[in-house]
Amino acid sequence: MGLKKNSAIMLCALVLLLSIISMNQIGVCNERSKPSATKALTLNEAIEHALIHNRSLQSSALGLSSSEISVRSQRADFDIKIVPVAGIGYSSDDANPWRAGATLSKQLEIGADISVAPFVGETFGEASTDVAFALNVPLLRGAGREFAMDGVYSSLFAYETEQRSYYSLQEDTVLQTVTSVYAAIRSNMQIEMIRKQLAKLKEHLALVTIKEKSGVASAIDLYRAEIRIKNVKDELSSFQEQHANNIDEVKNILAIPQSGDITLTAPVDYQTVAIELADALQIALDNRIEIEQSKRNVMESRRQVTLAQNNLLPQLDLRLGYNLFGNDEFFELPENNWTVTLNSDTDLFRTVEKNVYQQRRIQYRQAQLDEAGLKERINQEVRAEINRLEKQQQRIEIRKEQVGQTIGKLRLAESKFRYGMADNFDLIEAQTELQEAQTNYLFEKISYIIGKYRLRSVLGTLLERGA
Repeated sequence: MGLKKNSAIMLCALVLLLSIISMNQIGVCNERSKPSATKALTLNEAIEHALIHNRSLQSSALGLSSSEISVRSQRADFDIKIVPVAGIGYSSDDANPWRAGATLSKQLEIGADISVAPFVGETFGEASTDVAFALNVPLLRGAGREFAMDGVYSSLFAYETEQRSYYSLQEDTVLQTVTSVYAAIRSNMQIEMIRKQLAKLKEHLALVTIKEKSGVASAIDLYRAEIRIKNVKDELSSFQEQHANNIDEVKNILAIPQSGDITLTAPVDYQTVAIELADALQIALDNRIEIEQSKRNVMESRRQVTLAQNNLLPQLDLRLGYNLFGNDEFFELPENNWTVTLNSDTDLFRTVEKNVYQQRRIQYRQAQLDEAGLKERINQEVRAEINRLEKQQQRIEIRKEQVGQTIGKLRLAESKFRYGMADNFDLIEAQTELQEAQTNYLFEKISYIIGKYRLRSVLGTLLERGA
């Protein structure tokens, strides 16, 4: 009896344990099956998110950091350098030499370099100490700050170019974000318009069915309504697929996981642009990053010409040396000597240097031509964008009138069909035209809004320079 009781208790406990495990597993499954939270973004929030998380921008930022490190490395050549030197030996003649010291040197920005090298040592038990001072000065080739700091100036030019490239990529990212967000919003609004039209068509089909049964409408009216509904459903499916692709494109630009859900909002109302062409051209010339880069290219090319011209000069260096030394005790320096040396090592024909000089002059001229051509291209871009917006505004007014006209036509067709004065051909046609007119009107408005962002881009005012 007691055994049966214990068995029953154990069975109940086992069932309870299995129930708890099952509930926990269900809880885990439910937790895992919870859909990820939808991320809601306005247009401005999407732009800010893209400027921080866009993968292309992050990659460009890494390149910018690398260029900055290169600048620091080039500047480090002009820091004081300390190189410890030590050596010890063992020989059969009991010389057993050893020597220790350091070399302190500094490259000057004018091209000269100075060094101090104190050493102490011992050989055959005799101590020695010497301190050497040296000054090397280029007298012809390589003399002067412009030539000594060539590495620094070149790395600075590369770094500043990288900065401007990063800014240009930021502008491109903003334009891509705006375009993709509005593409998603446009396709979503088109889906809503098609759904409303589909609902009205279904109401119309129900009315046609009743009329056809009562003999007021013909079978062709019924077929026409059914065919149109199938066509609209097909359009709805196509726009839903397009909308999904547009959302995926936004996720890609914003570096959001494709598995996540997002909803986007942006204003579709707009204000017309009022700017004089002459003012727009001046703003573009004052603000476009390409103009700044082009000017910098000309300056760098002119600097390279100066360097190449200097390399045509012969190599002639002056070396001044002064030594203090003693061989009796450590740090006793009773003796000294000094030296003055002129060194030269120059190819008499200088063929390579002359060719390089001619090439640098050609590159300088090309940089000047590129700068002039860039200004003309920017002039053309500004004119084109302003003209495009003006034409866009005219098309918006035309599309707006078309929407009003198709609404009037639809109301007339509905009235005639309702009172049996006509079949539903005009009605179906008017509904189709209204959808097309509304779609075109929406397309033109969104295109105008995107065009305003493009205009700001060609004016160089889309982003603050520090953004």
